[in-house]
Amino acid sequence: MRIDNEKISGRRFLFTATCFTQASSLLAAFLVTVVFQDAWLVALIGGFVCLPLIWLYRELMVMFPGKNLLHILDEVYGPVAGKVLGTAYLWFFFTLASLNITDLSSLTKVTILEKTPSLVLSLTCVLVAAVAVRRGAGLVTRYSALFTITAFAIMGLSFLLVFNQLDIKNLFPMFDQPPMKYVQGVHIISTIPFGELVAMLMLNANLKITPKETTRYLFLSFFLGAFSVLVILVRDVAALGNTIDMFAVPSLMVMRLFSLGVALGRLEVLFAVVLVMLLFFKVMVLYYVAVIAAAQLLKVKEYRHLVLSMGVLMVLYGMTLYPSNIEHTESGQRIIPFLWTPFELLLPLLTLVVAKVQRRRAGAVKEA
Repeated sequence: MRIDNEKISGRRFLFTATCFTQASSLLAAFLVTVVFQDAWLVALIGGFVCLPLIWLYRELMVMFPGKNLLHILDEVYGPVAGKVLGTAYLWFFFTLASLNITDLSSLTKVTILEKTPSLVLSLTCVLVAAVAVRRGAGLVTRYSALFTITAFAIMGLSFLLVFNQLDIKNLFPMFDQPPMKYVQGVHIISTIPFGELVAMLMLNANLKITPKETTRYLFLSFFLGAFSVLVILVRDVAALGNTIDMFAVPSLMVMRLFSLGVALGRLEVLFAVVLVMLLFFKVMVLYYVAVIAAAQLLKVKEYRHLVLSMGVLMVLYGMTLYPSNIEHTESGQRIIPFLWTPFELLLPLLTLVVAKVQRRRAGAVKEA
């Protein structure tokens, strides 16, 4: 049963997936206190490591055109096991949305609206996002191109403005950390920013593209998103050096390094607005994905009735996850990557293998 009949073009899907990954550049700061000046190098390695993962997502999308992730689970594992796994993915998307809502409210409070309570910021975010979610995938993804292009423009501008503050020596020495630190760093970057693209499988039912276009747009979006994360890490490490781990949001500190007069004296506010914009877009996508997953599991034809209630639950749930940003960061470095791996790698891989075996058997039976 298809809950939302809105269709998304290939180009809009490209910008949606790119913007979704760009929004995770804030979370790449988890790497800094693990591998320090090698954070950019780990991001580069993680990008190459994740290429097979993106191919895995591509295979599932092409093998099951017009079906989202929960449809695929039902078809491959049957109605019972499929619903169990679908419920697990609902928790995954719901938790992701809650965490990103919390991150968004924290970032907004620290950079723009310091005196506004976090609860008010979170509820405001949900109420605004709910308008788009109720209208469907078309409105949720409509401004993805604008957000993506704006993010690239601000990233390029910031790089030029702090260019004279960059010291390439801060990127070295390379590989002077214990080997397990690099394994941990690659695991973090692979699961938190890049592996979360598994959420794009929930949009597969809304796409009107060919298999060839799926391959092109999915890989191009991954390249553009990963490139954004890499450039931001290179800029931040080159600018801040060995002090980078002292800041909760290194990118904002970089924006304060240059002095070009009053007109540009508060450019970090503009950069913060762009970060908030990207994170809000990611929240919208995850919010929509979680609502669609819940509607499918509950067999609700009109998913719009679930939107506001689920949004409020996301806010309340997010408030209970971590009592402080320090614990959030610690969890992002040591716990979350292991929790996310089954949802982003193991289950999709198992699903693809089982689906291929089933189709081979079905083909053998027909030939017999």
